[in-house]
Amino acid sequence: MKLDETDIKLINLLQEDCKQPIKDLSQKLNLSVAPIHERIKKLEKNGIIKRYVAIIDIGLVNKPLINYCNVSINRHTSEKFIEFESSIRAMDEVLECYYISGNSDFLLKVISANMDEYQNFILNKLAKLDIISNINTQFVLRHVKFKTSINV
Repeated sequence: MKLDETDIKLINLLQEDCKQPIKDLSQKLNLSVAPIHERIKKLEKNGIIKRYVAIIDIGLVNKPLINYCNVSINRHTSEKFIEFESSIRAMDEVLECYYISGNSDFLLKVISANMDEYQNFILNKLAKLDIISNINTQFVLRHVKFKTSINV
């Protein structure tokens, strides 16, 4: 799908606040409500807008500990990668998982309430996967920047 200038502005407005009434969006874009509604539906249909989410304050829901785990698996076969990825998808503590280049195979973003909860995750979930050969963790000391929007 080719995006025009209005689509890009609409996407940026929705990333800023997706709960804005269509009437407000139409005023900001100098279009009537119907074309804005159609553009949003088209962006959704074409997969540009995948879903709408709420951004949660992790401190207020008692999940302030963020860390990144570099994980290596012991055998590089497609079956092992599929097995690992399937296991990770079932772990609620893992917010993000990336297959990466370098010394490790995967980078995980993990969230927990405290060190005890994180240790429990490592010992009783992640390390129990017999395909893992190494786990190396970096703990986030301070949150410097966080955003979910991209410049289109």
